[in-house]
Order: sequence, then C-alpha cells, then structure tokens
Amino acid sequence: MPDVITLSKLEEYVGKGRQGLIGNGDYYIRRIESGNVETVLPAIKVDGMVIFTCTVGSIKLSVNFRTTVLTPGSVLVLSPNDMIEFQGHTTAVKGYSLYLPIEFLKALSLDSNTLSFRDVDLDALPVIKLTSDILRLFEGYFNLLELNATVNSEPTLYTRNISRSVVSGMIYQIMAIAKEQKAQSEGGAEKSENGSRKQYYVRDFMSLLHEHFRQERSVGYYAGRLFISAKYLSLIIKEATGRTATEWIDHYVILEAKNLLRYSGRNVQQIAYDLNFHNQSAFGKYFKHLTGMSPSEFRKS
Repeated sequence: MPDVITLSKLEEYVGKGRQGLIGNGDYYIRRIESGNVETVLPAIKVDGMVIFTCTVGSIKLSVNFRTTVLTPGSVLVLSPNDMIEFQGHTTAVKGYSLYLPIEFLKALSLDSNTLSFRDVDLDALPVIKLTSDILRLFEGYFNLLELNATVNSEPTLYTRNISRSVVSGMIYQIMAIAKEQKAQSEGGAEKSENGSRKQYYVRDFMSLLHEHFRQERSVGYYAGRLFISAKYLSLIIKEATGRTATEWIDHYVILEAKNLLRYSGRNVQQIAYDLNFHNQSAFGKYFKHLTGMSPSEFRKS
C-alpha cells in the first residue's frame, strides 16, 4: 500500500533527512532529479497547495485517480484535498516541487479580485503549459524560494513576510497564465467579474466545504453558515464555477471515499461511518450513483 501522507507531516519527513527537501516552516521545496523522484512522490493527500514543474524529461502522475503526464515546461497545481501518486518517469527527469501548507496559505491575504473561481473545472486536470520565457521565470521563483529557505531558515516577522511575498508572486503569475490560456481557448472572450460580495461567498463556501464535507453534505448547512439562503448560494456557486454547490460537495466526498477505499485499509462499513453515512447501504448507493460502481468494485479496480 502506498505511503499516504499529508503536507502537515512534511516537518517529520524533514526530520528524517529526506533527500533534497528544504523547508523553513512556511513552505517546503525540493529539486526533482532522476535519482530521487520516487521518494518525492509517494501517494500524497494534499491539505494545502502543491506546485510541480518539469524542466527535463517527463513524469507520469495520477491526479485524483486520473492519469496525466508532466512534460518540459508544464506546471501542475494541486489544491486542498487533491490526491496525487507517482507512476513513472523517463530516464532523465528534472524539475521542482513546492509544498505550501494550508496554514501558510491562509496568511497570504491574496487579493480575492484576482483569484477567479470561474476558471475552476472539475473535469480538467490542473496542468498549465508555459512558454520558454515564463518557464525561466518560474525557475527563478523556485531558485529564489530555495535560497530563501536555506538562508532565512529561522522564522521571524521579516523572513515570513519575504516568504509570503515571493509565494504570492508565484501564485499571481499562475493565475495570470491560467486566465490568459482560458481566454484564448474561448476565443479571447473576457467575462465580467461578479461583485466582491459574491466572490467572498464563493471563497468562504470552498473553505467551509474543505473543513466540513466529511460530516455535512447539505447545501443548507453551508448556506446557513454564510447567513444566506440555499437557493442563493447554489446560484452564485453555479455562476462562479460552472458547477452547483451539490456537485462540489459530491466531488469532495467521492474523492475522499476513493482515497479511503484505495489506501486506508478500513472496511466499507467503517468508511461509511467516517463519512457520516447512516449505514453501509446508504454509502454504497451514494457511491454507485456517482461513480457507476460499488465501493467494493472500486477497491478491486
């Protein structure tokens, strides 16, 4: 069974001397080389953000149980609750991996007006293709973050602000590229932004969902936490992301169910209770309705 870890355990990995992993308490960065790529990518359950970039060769990965390949000049961006597993690589492979714990992300105070949830697509794999110039820019970001973690290894008010500024710059750059590529794929059409209040509702819904989806699957619960009606929440989530609030809830629950079925070693009944279903039968019907197979069939697949 693969070694399933969360980003919150990376400090423990650093303590065990994992080759090439550098951290300063805010983030963890690693140069990917052919000799250490296997240990870079065990099965990881993401509880923050992970950014991978490939500069030489190719890396085959499974993201949320779907296969993709990172080729030179491509960047993979993983969000909270995503699952990634290494599947193979070419003889010569180089790149970088950056781990951003969720506690650090919360401290970034990114401008919500620039972080458009309209670009979210549950069916798309989160891979961005870079031009040669932008790839050099990203290599510069990674080199700077690696040097910062090495030189400013002791966290202070000043070093934390340095970390936040550099990482924020990288995230803004990723969002700019993603928005440009999306506009090009849509023929250059520019969509108007929702009002800031709606953006905050979408952001807060996503945050609440990440925290409570194992216990709460009702749109009404999240609407109540945001002090708006379930109908209005469903409307703005659909407008902003192209998916309903129910579809987002189902996405998180099914992804976690697959994770537990594949890696946890717990039986189906235990997993049903972990995800707050009344019984194994209810969980089985829910899972099969959304995936087309029973939990037992998925486990054997």
